[in-house]
Amino acid sequence: YAKALKETMLLADRVNAYVDVNKPWDLAKHPDQTARLQDVCTVCIKAFRILTCYLKPVLPELAAQVERFLNITPLSFENITHPLSAGHVIDSYQHLMQRVDVKQLDALFEPPAHTEQAQQATESVAIAKPGDKKAGKAAAHSTPVDPTAPGGEALAPTISIDEFAKIDLRIANILNCTAVAGSTKLLQLTLDAGELDEAGQPKTRNVFSGIASMYLPEQLVGKLTVLVANLAPRKMKFGISEGMVLAASHADEKADTGIYVLEPCAGAKPGMRIH
Repeated sequence: YAKALKETMLLADRVNAYVDVNKPWDLAKHPDQTARLQDVCTVCIKAFRILTCYLKPVLPELAAQVERFLNITPLSFENITHPLSAGHVIDSYQHLMQRVDVKQLDALFEPPAHTEQAQQATESVAIAKPGDKKAGKAAAHSTPVDPTAPGGEALAPTISIDEFAKIDLRIANILNCTAVAGSTKLLQLTLDAGELDEAGQPKTRNVFSGIASMYLPEQLVGKLTVLVANLAPRKMKFGISEGMVLAASHADEKADTGIYVLEPCAGAKPGMRIH
């Protein structure tokens, strides 16, 4: 299923590239390019029809709207190879979908107001970026970027050893890592922190981390990292996140866009606590 959708989107990317190269909006400005404009638009319409057929099992209502717009019989894999005939007339264009607003997507990952303080494993704070203004209440009150300070931000207020001891940091082995469908920021990690279940069998943790901009899943599998093991589980759109993986970044994301997952030295073992 996922592979089929990925291949379909790759085809859509090729069609988009064709549109960018031929620029029909520019051709429309030149009367002597009318024939070329019609050819380009015809190719796009034909490609649109084929892509819609591929996506019909996933988006049946949208496919039905496209069928009405193209003035064609219901699409199927049986008739996908039957091209639109010369002179075929389509209906007047109407918007079929609304463009995704990035702000709306970000809002999906904002924690409910009553759990913000206890549940900070959002896409932003899951990568230990206190300077990120999108990380909810904690980040909203963070120190502004200070170019003279280490890492672009002033040191946090001093805490006692007892306060630090409340944070349980453990070595964890990344057993598996996958991209999260529907998110451009998250990776889903399966971690071994040396835990056992009630039956005495190895127990793993599921953690979502907002590090997809810097890492491919295969780059992380098999590596050791640092887990905030006693962070309260957070229910997210994509599942439950059972902790937080630590990573470093500069407070000024425009000056330094890197995100660096902490990786212990060789010899550390899953479950070891960081004191």
